[in-house]
Amino acid sequence: MLCWGYWSLGQPGISTNLQGIVAEPQVCGFISDRSVKEVACGGNHSVFLLEDGEVYTCGLNTKGQLGHEREGNKPEQIGALADQHIIHVACGES
Repeated sequence: MLCWGYWSLGQPGISTNLQGIVAEPQVCGFISDRSVKEVACGGNHSVFLLEDGEVYTCGLNTKGQLGHEREGNKPEQIGALADQHIIHVACGES
């Protein structure tokens, strides 16, 4: 999967220390051996739905929009959804 975009809040999901704008698509390696079904992006966060129904989020988490305690550019699985088979994801502004 390739990711790019505004970097300062971590929403592209590329695990490096870059700051600024990622203008060129870069490999997002957090799921290198798994298939992505869907990606949704809000103003400052991103959600990744895998084919097996697992959901990962990254970005700004000031209002709990990530569904877990962490904030940043490394996507983390939403543990509360681990026993569910999610079929669709969407994001709002926050």
